[in-house]
Amino acid sequence: MRAIIKFKWPIFIGLLTLTIALFILAPNLAKQAEEAGSLQLPSSADSQKAADMLEKAGASEDTISLVYPLKKPVDAAMKKEIQSVVDKLEALGKPVSAILNPFESKELEAQLVSKDQKTVLVPITVDGTFDEIIALADKIHSDILSKNQTVYLTGEAIIGNDVNQSAQDGLKKTEIITVVLIFGLLLIVFRSIVTPFIPLIAVGISYLLSQSFVAFFIDWFGFPVSNYTQIFLVAILFGLGTDYCILLLSRYKEELLAGHSVEDAVVNTYKTAGRTLFISGLAVFIGFAAIGFADFPIFKSAVAVAVGIAVLMVVLFTVVPLFMVLLKDKLFWPSKQAASHKDSKIWVAFSKVSVKRPLISMLIVAVITVPLLLTYDNDLSFNTVDEIDKSKESVMGLNAISEAFGKGDSLPIQVLLKKDGPIVNETDVTYLEAISRDIEKIDGVKTVRTITRPTGEIIEDLYVDHQLGLMSEGLGDATGGLDEVKKGLTEVQGGLDQVTGMFSTGSAAEVNGAGLAQAAGGIGQLSAGVGASTKGLDEIGSGLGELSASLKEMSESDSVRATGLFIPSGTLSNETFKPVIDRYTFGAESGILLEVILDYDPYSREAIQTVHDIKDSVTRSVIGTPFFDAELAYSGVSSMNSDLYDISSKDFKRTVIIMLASLFVVLTFLFRSAIMPLYMIGSLLLTYYTSIAVTELIFVNMLGYDGISWAVPFFGFILLIALGVDYSIFLLDRFREESINGLNIREALTMSMAKMGTVIITASIILAGTFGAMMPSGVLSLVQIATIVITGLLLYGLIILPLLIPAITVSFGRGVWWPFRG
Repeated sequence: MRAIIKFKWPIFIGLLTLTIALFILAPNLAKQAEEAGSLQLPSSADSQKAADMLEKAGASEDTISLVYPLKKPVDAAMKKEIQSVVDKLEALGKPVSAILNPFESKELEAQLVSKDQKTVLVPITVDGTFDEIIALADKIHSDILSKNQTVYLTGEAIIGNDVNQSAQDGLKKTEIITVVLIFGLLLIVFRSIVTPFIPLIAVGISYLLSQSFVAFFIDWFGFPVSNYTQIFLVAILFGLGTDYCILLLSRYKEELLAGHSVEDAVVNTYKTAGRTLFISGLAVFIGFAAIGFADFPIFKSAVAVAVGIAVLMVVLFTVVPLFMVLLKDKLFWPSKQAASHKDSKIWVAFSKVSVKRPLISMLIVAVITVPLLLTYDNDLSFNTVDEIDKSKESVMGLNAISEAFGKGDSLPIQVLLKKDGPIVNETDVTYLEAISRDIEKIDGVKTVRTITRPTGEIIEDLYVDHQLGLMSEGLGDATGGLDEVKKGLTEVQGGLDQVTGMFSTGSAAEVNGAGLAQAAGGIGQLSAGVGASTKGLDEIGSGLGELSASLKEMSESDSVRATGLFIPSGTLSNETFKPVIDRYTFGAESGILLEVILDYDPYSREAIQTVHDIKDSVTRSVIGTPFFDAELAYSGVSSMNSDLYDISSKDFKRTVIIMLASLFVVLTFLFRSAIMPLYMIGSLLLTYYTSIAVTELIFVNMLGYDGISWAVPFFGFILLIALGVDYSIFLLDRFREESINGLNIREALTMSMAKMGTVIITASIILAGTFGAMMPSGVLSLVQIATIVITGLLLYGLIILPLLIPAITVSFGRGVWWPFRG
């Protein structure tokens, strides 16, 4: 530290120059987060496989929809206006690739116009980048849609853009509120105009440097990034950096008041509080570095905080000593005393219970936490729409679709079957109906749409029993035709008998006269009758031949026995079938699409379970069919949420194990105790589950949300454990120091609580306040994360840490140092 003090100016100038240079040269971190998107799934996820499958097949298209909410049933004038919009959209070209006109056919009208005729959908298929789709949406609003008609534009891309925009707007609010809040709190704590600037300068340099390093790492090494990256950097660096500065400045003032010179005071500060700071920083660094073992890119994006912590530690050990030496005791001007280093009256009072009556202290903690823990149901929500304001156009459009068509119709699940070559032929396609029927049996499935059932209802003509009925009618017609032929031939026979009789009974004159002419006419009619009968027999024979061929084809078709369906050769290549083929196939007819419409909200937990059931059903249904070796994938919001549930659950368990195991090893080494880290970690787990239980009570039981946003438990756990461990380190490292100085267990704990209580309470309030700055962000997941962290930090700093940790420590006695010393 004396070397740092000696070269303080070159170090500071070099660090400041590096900060400015990197800030100017570094890529835009906010733009990188926006480009990464609000949802990033690993390649192993089914929905990502679907996206990759469609991209390779040249069919990686998105759909956005115009939603017309009408005050009265759609009339001719509105149909004309919608047709005009469709024509203009078709004229735009790329990225528009297809448009479904709801009035092009009765089938489309049944799908795209609500039953009450007051909501009309115009789906637009787009093939372009995220930015191109958003630009198209803006162009549609500005150049195509009438300003006199309310029309919502919605879709996954537009909703995703709104989520990104909300996150960026929230970040700007958080940054401003955080700086103002910290400055105000530091003024109150230190009662000094000068002191608050030191943490803000140190943390400001750390934040700018960290942001630049992370932005470069994203470009150079593919470092994970998301909307959470910058927000967490702001909250943690400003909150934690301020806490660390309070720890250092408090000890520095303590050393000055003890009569040490400025340089000695700085050196002693970093020997004692600096060691505590190093242990705390290392624990937080390990906590966020452990996130690197997650599979999910969004979770991994928080590993950027580990970079920030590393930079913060460098700045705290270089920049803060400069101001200590430069300003001396003027650093606290005009205050003569600072609340931050006084003995804590609250913690002194707590110590009389936790140190002297540990069992009572533990019981108090149990009474506070256990009832809350019993209310926790682990209700999770995957509704991305909750992340943004209900007044957003994309949300209003989605809600309009849900109300008019049913929630499941708004965002169906897509089942994709893909082979290397064309699979759309009359025999194979019949098996789609068997797969569709199996899916339709699943609870929660409303209907299935595909080639054999483009509107969700099976095409009746494809059923064998229906076709046999038609054949039966054909045979009936043939029988009737034969009766007609028989009747005709009978008439011919009668005519011939008449002519014969005429010749046998008439005189020669009669035969040679007018009777001969009459007989000739009769013979001509007979000839025509015979010709007609022959033609009828030919037609009947031809029909019977076709019928025989169809029956033979049916009898030789395995699919008839397996599915009860039969598609005659040439049906799918018929021009009338082309729109259906175009809609439900991709990749030059090497892939087939099934759309599954649910009874549930696509974002609900029930929809996620239904996706699991659909996957199981399809896997079973393709066995023994031509699709057995087809590649399967699943797309749509419900499918993505299913992947999110599976991946986030696995990542949570893996990261928790790695993080806690790493903390245990490091804390065991640094504290020279295997017991102390165990109850430190245990107390933090108790705090976390109590805090998330409180958060669930607020947002689910009181505010009526479906559950806690899916990403919240992961980030809430990482943040609370990584940050909360600092406060136990603050207390127990001071306890270690006092024990080394000769005090017994009870005396060392009482002294440590008196000296560190105010620092910890102040630090927890400041860090909680920093996360409180997320509250006005308007992003639900950030508000919920903030609620967990705020609740946890205050619960830990004011109740669990002063009551539980000392009580357990006293209970172990000298055994707390096991196995290193007793």
